[in-house]
Amino acid sequence: MLLGHTKDPNWPAPEQALAEARQFLQEQRGKRVLVAPHTDVDGLTSGVLALKALESVGARPLARVPGKGEHAHSPAFQERLRSGVWDALVVLDMGSRGEPIVPGLPTLVVDHHLSDVFPPGARVLTANGHEPIANSSLLTYVLVSPLVVPGPLEWLAVMGTVADLGATAPMPFLKDALKRAGRKAVTEAVALLNAARRSSRFAAPQALEVLLRAGSAADIAEGRVPGVDTLRDCRLEVQYEVARCAKTPPRFARNVALLLFSSEAQVHPLVAVRWAQRLPEHIVIAANAGYLPGRVNFAMRSRAPVDLIAWLKDLDLPPMGGEFANGHARATGGSLTQEDFLRFAEAAGFPGLRTFDVERRGAFPG
Repeated sequence: MLLGHTKDPNWPAPEQALAEARQFLQEQRGKRVLVAPHTDVDGLTSGVLALKALESVGARPLARVPGKGEHAHSPAFQERLRSGVWDALVVLDMGSRGEPIVPGLPTLVVDHHLSDVFPPGARVLTANGHEPIANSSLLTYVLVSPLVVPGPLEWLAVMGTVADLGATAPMPFLKDALKRAGRKAVTEAVALLNAARRSSRFAAPQALEVLLRAGSAADIAEGRVPGVDTLRDCRLEVQYEVARCAKTPPRFARNVALLLFSSEAQVHPLVAVRWAQRLPEHIVIAANAGYLPGRVNFAMRSRAPVDLIAWLKDLDLPPMGGEFANGHARATGGSLTQEDFLRFAEAAGFPGLRTFDVERRGAFPG
């Protein structure tokens, strides 16, 4: 894989940080290592790359993915990470916060999201701050390339990049690497793998198994490995739910559009993207009251040149916890209790919503 050149000599991350992260992996020879990737395609492909690199240095790695609505700092997921005896932890593509993930366990964090705080004592490799900001699977591919035979794994970095940034992302390598991986196969495989975590059945563990079995994007796109039928079922469900929930009539307040619906599938980001295309001058908030019991999960998108994280912080709300205003300046959201979401909605220009409006209501879209 030829990464080409950028104006930043430290791209995709400073060489010293890459060397330290590589040393962390090499130090795991003979040790039991937990690998915890995010459940989107960029995260899962990062996880597969880390697993293969750890195996190549003689470690004994095991993957453990977060559950529905969880991440590396969710108490329930952290409890599962603490079960068993482990020598180290590798966390990929799940952002970064200032609290420990598993106290006392040597940890490597590989990420690309905006953050100025990190788990105390963790070794951190981040692409943030080096344009164009590399996604996690590309960063992981650069990290592990000296430890593996990189050519046969290139398609994983391509898949994660296309999934996170699109097929026209300004990465120096992408055009030729995408041609080698097969553009049609990559886009089809990305759609199938992403549907696994968005489905109400939450089949992210099965998606990881499919990736581990596959040797190319075409293996997934053409159903050559076990488990693809499950992913196809997930995609049908997600397509139906997106179409249903996108019919929700929006509420408007100045340049903000709010869509409030209920679905057990994680379709709020897709609904937000669809409506941002219809309303290019607006900030779109797609709020899903049915994804997690007792909470409202929402996604924000806009085609207007606005920093959505800064917009949220300017609302002058009381502390909303760690599930608010994370991600990217152009793609953010949160997960709030019903009461906190009503406070947020009022600050965003939508007073008068009631608890009934944000109750879990099964198939009802609005």
